[in-house]
Amino acid sequence: MEISLYPKVSLPNKFMGLAINSGKSFGHVCLYASNHHQAVVPHDLVNDTEVAEEIARLDVALKECSQDLDRIVLEVSEHVGEAEGSIFTAQKHILNDPAIIAAITLGVRTEKKNLEYILDRVFDGYEEKFAKLDNEYFRERSTDIGEMRRRLLDKLYNTRPGFICQGQHDCSRGKDRIIVAEELTAEMMVHMKLESLLGIVTERGGITSHAAIIARSMGIPAVSGVRGVYSQVQCGTRILVDGDAGMVLLNPDAEIVAAAIPKEPQISENICYLETPAGMEVLANASLVEDAHQAAFTHADGIGLFRTEILFMRAQRRLTLEEQSAMYRDVLSIMKHKPVTFRMLDVGGDKELPFLRIEKETNPYLGWRGARFLLGSPDIFETQIRALLRQTNEHIVRILFPMVIDSKQMQELLAFVRAIMATENVRSENVRIGAMFEVPSACLDADAIFKSIDFASIGSNDLIQYIFAVDRNNDLVSQDYNPDHPILWKVLQDLANSAKQHKKPLSICGEMAGRPDAAAKLCDIGITSFSVSPRLVNRVRNEISRYCSRGITI
Repeated sequence: MEISLYPKVSLPNKFMGLAINSGKSFGHVCLYASNHHQAVVPHDLVNDTEVAEEIARLDVALKECSQDLDRIVLEVSEHVGEAEGSIFTAQKHILNDPAIIAAITLGVRTEKKNLEYILDRVFDGYEEKFAKLDNEYFRERSTDIGEMRRRLLDKLYNTRPGFICQGQHDCSRGKDRIIVAEELTAEMMVHMKLESLLGIVTERGGITSHAAIIARSMGIPAVSGVRGVYSQVQCGTRILVDGDAGMVLLNPDAEIVAAAIPKEPQISENICYLETPAGMEVLANASLVEDAHQAAFTHADGIGLFRTEILFMRAQRRLTLEEQSAMYRDVLSIMKHKPVTFRMLDVGGDKELPFLRIEKETNPYLGWRGARFLLGSPDIFETQIRALLRQTNEHIVRILFPMVIDSKQMQELLAFVRAIMATENVRSENVRIGAMFEVPSACLDADAIFKSIDFASIGSNDLIQYIFAVDRNNDLVSQDYNPDHPILWKVLQDLANSAKQHKKPLSICGEMAGRPDAAAKLCDIGITSFSVSPRLVNRVRNEISRYCSRGITI
């Protein structure tokens, strides 16, 4: 389903938002009410006894909410992952912040107003301050403050967010449905059967929100920032979620749905190929250690793109040499000597890490990011390289550099790595260095770059964006984000030819690698290594297996 087809859909039924997690899904809506406390009514406390009772209620609510969070930490750590569990540990710290508790207590005592009113106002003040900050990461943290406000009010009012249709006999509670909400927090998602969700659409929440991180780790197509959609749908509304384009379509016709989510060709007995045809690879993309388990479960041929920056985003701080080393070792061990490609820290654009104190830029997508950031941050660069090199005694380590602009920059990156290798106990024969082709200038300099690297990967998302100078999340120009454009395929063909000439492996990652119909076309031009979401591994393997065995066009 190409974005160029979406303008055919009438505007009242088409909503643009922020692509949170890739994939497309079609189904019926389940509405989720994220806030039952739209208006907290104040009332006066008549004497000191009532003041003391309100403060005692606060103590009880704090204790009970803390116990709830401890339980959720254990539950999420076991069923989703330790990283996601740590989200709620951080929220517990917010809940019990002495400054917030003191402000609430002081408000109750001095203003002699009910606890709910004072608590709502104090948390609302903190949430508003964070939401107004220039830094996107800190703005996202306002969601945590809002969630603690709602949690306490739920406890005091003895209510909780939930499905609007809850209580109905036929309420599916999200099972095989697409959740639509004004906002989803990590705590709300815990109470859903994530493995059965078809998709998620919200009006608020960014790419670094905790709900977004959980959606990505579970492989759920998700779009956020879809203004006005919550009031336009009801439980049961038919909806198409395009997590690649950041788009939502209401009540699409059958032709649109069929084009967006084509049915798999029918083959006898639902054959599932567990081995990739010789000379080809179907690898998995990963962002967390837990993702490696999913990659192994799907029998992926390895991990073609491990996004190391997500580890930093999850920790909300710089990771030490020992912490990084342990995480990389875990991923390599899980994959049992299958290839794992670690992309070096890729920050900038829509991935802000506030603890790195990067100066605010007018246009971060064209700013200090990728290889530029690494070369300009030698301490961070060195720590990550050392952590990866420490794995070479037991594993082959594949190091991938993002946003390389030309061969000169590639030489600077290589020189940095070699200088560190000279000081570490490294098995140099187990080190592989690669570059990502996602900037047009690098594609034009491909021959020179291939001469100095061991492998390469095409970052299709950014490559398309930069070739056509198009923001795919901008509805005014999104029709120009076209993975089928002949110019793009000429660039891909030239890269494939250069890789073949220099006898260097070339893979493709990004959303394009997992698009239906793309596998055969990419194979035709000589790109036979694909890195996709773990949930797409078997589908892509099936496609290229049928392509190889039958010579059919998929």
